[in-house]
Amino acid sequence: MSKYVKYNECEVKINEENIFALSASLSASSSSSANIVHGGIIESYSSAVESSTNISFQYYITGEIDNIRNLTGDISCSGEFGGIQFSGAYLTSYSVSIKPYLPVVFSASFNIFSGFNDTLSTGNFTSESLELANGAHTTLSNINSSNVGMDNPQEINYSIDCSRVPNYVIGQEFPQDVRFGSVVKNLSLKGENIGSLINFSGKDFAKIEIQPKTNNNVSRGQVIDCSGIINSQSLQVSKNGLVNGSVDLLERVR
Repeated sequence: MSKYVKYNECEVKINEENIFALSASLSASSSSSANIVHGGIIESYSSAVESSTNISFQYYITGEIDNIRNLTGDISCSGEFGGIQFSGAYLTSYSVSIKPYLPVVFSASFNIFSGFNDTLSTGNFTSESLELANGAHTTLSNINSSNVGMDNPQEINYSIDCSRVPNYVIGQEFPQDVRFGSVVKNLSLKGENIGSLINFSGKDFAKIEIQPKTNNNVSRGQVIDCSGIINSQSLQVSKNGLVNGSVDLLERVR
């Protein structure tokens, strides 16, 4: 039976917690190949690799702690997308986008290794007026020309990528376990008022800390931090504009 589900009826949950999602997607795919017999006849199809199921969403943080950030370690979770329940999900990507005078946007992607039910149903997610983190009130530490070659960032993008390695064994549809792989942080800064930025590549830098805050100076989510090396830099200019610079920072955590 077909169902029409509105945005405000499609609840997104992680570990029983409602997520203030701006957008969300759930996808499943299987790489199959044709079994061709004598005469070029396709007899059947078989899966070449394990099936892949993913959920991703963009969201706002409404409290001082972002529990999704805590899933970057060796921890699985369960969740729900429009009534479709899943478990055995592991966070693979976590990111934050900060721009002046705009709400701070968070994003997360998960791989699902323990299957899900396929029943879509309606929910009812409503909220009162909320205080969201805003780029204009976000506090910055150690983002300056002496540390990274830039004083005034106009755009900040932060990400944590977590590698997950499922361990499949004969006779089981789902992995026996999921192994924790590499964890890499990336911090990208774009802005004006640059110094000798292009000479910083490959150098260490003092630990950078970023705290998203509301207009009333209330923290939203944990402190974003990065300490590693300056991975790359670039300069750009266009007609009637100023020279802009970008700096990409890299930290290998695991």
